[in-house]
Amino acid sequence: MAKFNAFIALVLLGALAGCASFSNSLSRTTGEAGAMRLFVPPFFNATGDEHAGRALTELTVTALLHRGIPVAQTEAALAKTRVEDAPDKPTLFLETAKSLEATHLLVGTVHEYRYKTDLDGNPAVGVTLRLVDATDGRTVWQDSESGVGMLAASLSSVAQRSIRKLVNKIPF
Repeated sequence: MAKFNAFIALVLLGALAGCASFSNSLSRTTGEAGAMRLFVPPFFNATGDEHAGRALTELTVTALLHRGIPVAQTEAALAKTRVEDAPDKPTLFLETAKSLEATHLLVGTVHEYRYKTDLDGNPAVGVTLRLVDATDGRTVWQDSESGVGMLAASLSSVAQRSIRKLVNKIPF
């Protein structure tokens, strides 16, 4: 019984230590807990699927909202940033983020979004996210994730799993 109690105490201590480091990451990134507000422009699509950028942008916003992260998004702002041929897109994104009073910009690139052409035809997704400080344009975090589905997995389920992994890594 004593070994079991010691095990439970270690598990609880580990969980509490994880919470402490999460709070520390939040204060380091935002300056104060809960102050972060994101603008998520349409992701850059580096794939052959014309809908990949929009699909992963929507999945990312959903994952952020699911985590309780405030997202500064309006249809007018999204329409303005969807212009593929807009000159100086990074500046346009930062200006839009500032106009929406967002503290950060979450920029994404979809580099794979397809069913593989091998014998199994499994879905494959690859995406990179970059968190940018809206006040000075400085990148404060960046990471990539990829995934391949097995058996009866859909492209959407693999994309959603990859996005959730990335969103959970963002230092809020």
